[in-house]
Amino acid sequence: MNKFYHEAINSKVIFQNSLIAWFKKNKRDLPWRDKSDKRNYPYRIMVSEFMLQQTTVKTVIPYFNKFIDKWNNIESLSKASEDELLMYWQGLGYYSRARNLLKTSIIISREFDGIVPRDRKELIKLPGIGDYTSAAILAIAYNKASVVIDGNIKRVISRYLGLRGTLETNKKIIEDAASLLSVRKNNENYSQALMELGALVCKPKSPLCNLCPATKLCISFKLKIQNSVPEIKKSIKKKKLFCSSILAVADNKKILLQKRVSRILKDQWELPSAEWEEKEAKEIFKLFPSTQLKLKRSKELYKHIFSHIELKTRVYHVNVKSSHMKINNTKLKWVSLNKLGNYPTTLICRNILKDYGLI
Repeated sequence: MNKFYHEAINSKVIFQNSLIAWFKKNKRDLPWRDKSDKRNYPYRIMVSEFMLQQTTVKTVIPYFNKFIDKWNNIESLSKASEDELLMYWQGLGYYSRARNLLKTSIIISREFDGIVPRDRKELIKLPGIGDYTSAAILAIAYNKASVVIDGNIKRVISRYLGLRGTLETNKKIIEDAASLLSVRKNNENYSQALMELGALVCKPKSPLCNLCPATKLCISFKLKIQNSVPEIKKSIKKKKLFCSSILAVADNKKILLQKRVSRILKDQWELPSAEWEEKEAKEIFKLFPSTQLKLKRSKELYKHIFSHIELKTRVYHVNVKSSHMKINNTKLKWVSLNKLGNYPTTLICRNILKDYGLI
């Protein structure tokens, strides 16, 4: 902690007012900020916060709009099937968020008359809602005093206070400072102003200090260390995983799919696949007798990056006569290409089908 820390904390009223004034002039026109339907405004904020976990605003916007067009209140969402919900979530990733959102909507519809709780103790009990999401809902949807701390806010506070080191090493200092800098009134605008400043101005790389409303108060700017604060944590090397997938296309325009049961991409549909690390898994080839069918091996590997895994998929294409479609495996299902839209499929699966001209 540097000698300017207390000076920055003591200037909090100027800091707060500067950010709020800046936000009112510069805030983005985001769809979840629409207050025309006041009763369902908290619901819109809740949906947006679920979607924004681990996902950028730019990516979320079209998904949010499509989602709200389909389910514009908690009552309608609570009646949705999980498969239908996953279809609308398809492409956003982190599908446990969608399942938790559905569970939460059912509980709110049943126990809270379809109104998002405005009490932290009640919110925190709901599936998928932790400290950050509950604080964000209370601040933005209900303008209640709560300390919101996301990645953008951590970076803004770290720079404002001139904290050298990573966000992880300064976690406690940042949390304490966020509490000291918090407001009791107008928290809806203040919390969003912090987030907006981090997204538009106080960026991870090359912060736009000339556009910042708090430049005169910012310790990092005073010390000319804004480009090196906070320090970037070294990224963890991703585990490399390989996959062999069978693209079986029947002459009656059906393809063979399997439903994932593992934690990653759970309940998404994919091509029948086997994952491996060093030696290629061969059991997947037993689906079809080699005497009847020839598997055509793809030249290219399909690459997909998860948060901690780098997955490369090799495709084996096979054309199947309808007379050979019988498969002794209950986990597999033949699906008509014209009904594929009813099945939430993995991004890799969709990319493969596009490359082969099937969708």
